[in-house]
Amino acid sequence: MVTKYLAKLLAGCLVSVVLFALTAWSETPPGRMESVSVSPDGKTIAVDFKKGKTSHIFLVALATGNATRLINDNKGEESDLSFSPDGKHIAYSYFPGNGERSQIMVGNADGSGLHAWLASTENVRDFSPVFSPDNKTLIFARSRFYGNYSPIAQPHNHAWDFYAADLDGTNIRQLTNESFYNASRISVSPDGKSMVVMTEDLDTPQTIAIYLLEHADKPARVLRPRVPGHERIYNCPNFMPDGKSILFLAATEGWRFYDYDVYRLDLETGAVERVTKKNGYATDLRVFADGKTAAFLKWRSDRHATPVESELYLLDIQSHNVTPVKVSGLN
Repeated sequence: MVTKYLAKLLAGCLVSVVLFALTAWSETPPGRMESVSVSPDGKTIAVDFKKGKTSHIFLVALATGNATRLINDNKGEESDLSFSPDGKHIAYSYFPGNGERSQIMVGNADGSGLHAWLASTENVRDFSPVFSPDNKTLIFARSRFYGNYSPIAQPHNHAWDFYAADLDGTNIRQLTNESFYNASRISVSPDGKSMVVMTEDLDTPQTIAIYLLEHADKPARVLRPRVPGHERIYNCPNFMPDGKSILFLAATEGWRFYDYDVYRLDLETGAVERVTKKNGYATDLRVFADGKTAAFLKWRSDRHATPVESELYLLDIQSHNVTPVKVSGLN
């Protein structure tokens, strides 16, 4: 659970930096899973497991719950893995440490052939890569400022925009030019023509925005779906495989805490369906390629109401049943 004071600070898919800062104020946390991704065949879920100052990507076999390390590199931090739709390649964010900027690693699905994807001399941080449906393009986030705008706020990435490049690292192009205060990981539409993302600016409320990838200077649609409560806090929008609806997380206002529940938005009618109830604090919603199942994380909080430990759950989108996945092998 999350107190209302912390709810907006923690909203969004990319919460690892914020959570690391917050846990410095609480007791030493156990390891925790972050940044969920699902393989195209639906048999494997990738998570990054963060413990202390290290973060490594693990592949969880859903049939057994067994987790195995992607690579045995104990340097730096790995996160935000993305599978290519054809299942042949992966991409993920890598933070070398020692003050070096983050970069994107690309390689084969079995972890072989990994290499730094872009060689930029700019003082920027690249992360959260997502493959296009045709397997030819990577779309990624770029932050131009790491710090804080207030002396009472913890530092994290700001001045966000989204870029794309061909899979070989050429033809880099800037998609948005809005310097977002905060943004989520994107989801690309099944036809590859648009992307959906949660965005936030200092002086404007959170929105779910759809951008046309060929003309992404301004959003084609700005959405603020109606959910219970007065303050709308959104998280992790995902295109459904039919391209006609979006599955997302939103904060439902309770007596003392927010619940982050799953909702489905019909893009044609604007109708909103509530899929789960009373999740507590939840993040990293991801839809399977078949559109029948989704995965997300639920968080346990410490005595300060700070999220410190996560559990993986599967959601049957049609029946609304939520079941935990018992994961073993994380260390």
